[in-house]
Amino acid sequence: MFIDQTSVQTSVQTSDPASVFTDQDIMLTVDYHDQNCVVRRRETVAGKGSVTRLPTDAAALGALMRGAARRAADRGGRAIWIQESTTGWARMQRLATECGVEFILANVLQMPLPPKARRRKTDKIDTARLEREYLNGQLPRAHQPSDDWRQLRRIVALRQNLVRRRTALTNWIDRYLAHETWVERGRFGSKRRERMLRGLRLSKLDRRVLDWKLDELQSLQAQLAQVDELLTELSAASPDARRLDAIRGLGPIGALAVVARIGPIDRFETPEQLIAFAGLAPGVQQSDGTRRDGKIGGGGTDKCLRHYLIEASMWARAIPRYRDAYNRAVRRRGNKIGRLVVARLLLRSVYKMLKHGLAFDPQSPVRQGRGASINAPTQEACPQIA
Repeated sequence: MFIDQTSVQTSVQTSDPASVFTDQDIMLTVDYHDQNCVVRRRETVAGKGSVTRLPTDAAALGALMRGAARRAADRGGRAIWIQESTTGWARMQRLATECGVEFILANVLQMPLPPKARRRKTDKIDTARLEREYLNGQLPRAHQPSDDWRQLRRIVALRQNLVRRRTALTNWIDRYLAHETWVERGRFGSKRRERMLRGLRLSKLDRRVLDWKLDELQSLQAQLAQVDELLTELSAASPDARRLDAIRGLGPIGALAVVARIGPIDRFETPEQLIAFAGLAPGVQQSDGTRRDGKIGGGGTDKCLRHYLIEASMWARAIPRYRDAYNRAVRRRGNKIGRLVVARLLLRSVYKMLKHGLAFDPQSPVRQGRGASINAPTQEACPQIA
């Protein structure tokens, strides 16, 4: 079962020029924290606003929103709630919708920094920056994933957490055996290996510690198997994940993870925006005729998406579509840069596949004219979790 995502808000974008703050509107700019919120209230375009401090409580914040909404409605305007993208924005979005307040989520990573001589950080200064950028029509908007996309991302993140914990346990056991015993290293996960480890003659305390580690490892493997089964089912139910599964190196779970991390593809206008979102675009320092490429990454990087793509490049570099570019990069810069090049090309292919509903072609690309039509469905449907 799928839901229509055509109404999902796009990602990094500036304020709508048509949405201009007027004297009839009421703006509430908030620096949100778990315990307290600092709220800057503005009711006129000119003049200064007032700053108050409220507990982060549904009753207190809801009363503030409802009061602002009623006063703005009496004046023929609207109440606007602006806050930065931080933990807790989802519940604030639901509360604002219930109170009839327009909710705006700001992407502070895309905002310019103040001059160094005045680079102070307080809650009042933060709210003033958000307010100023919105009044100037230059406030960057953050993407607001729907409930279904957030649930899908959480189950993908759970698998990542289980894999990391399993790796930490196997590394601990491996290092213990290398430090205290002469047992040869072996592959964990087999019944024979587990019986051997549980049958080792160790001191009483070490025996208990190793048994606890093995019990925890066994529990993690059981949980991981259940999560993999669920993700495989969700991947089979997602047309986009099935389409990406054709790329060598991703697999059903990796394809679904990439879809979950990207979200609605329509929020990216160009492949370059998606590449920058994944942290695969190098920084650039250019002056006159001199240009120097810097490191990849930067503010707003989705490190999980970048991890999946770089891991997939181990296999994707052998695909004819990317092989020549990889070999050229290896000759010039080495294997690591070659894999980054493949990861970028792979993400370009992912963008086109999700944007236009295309199937993956492993052969070398053949350029088509601008008038070429694409008769294929477009994204976006998020597999629902039962």
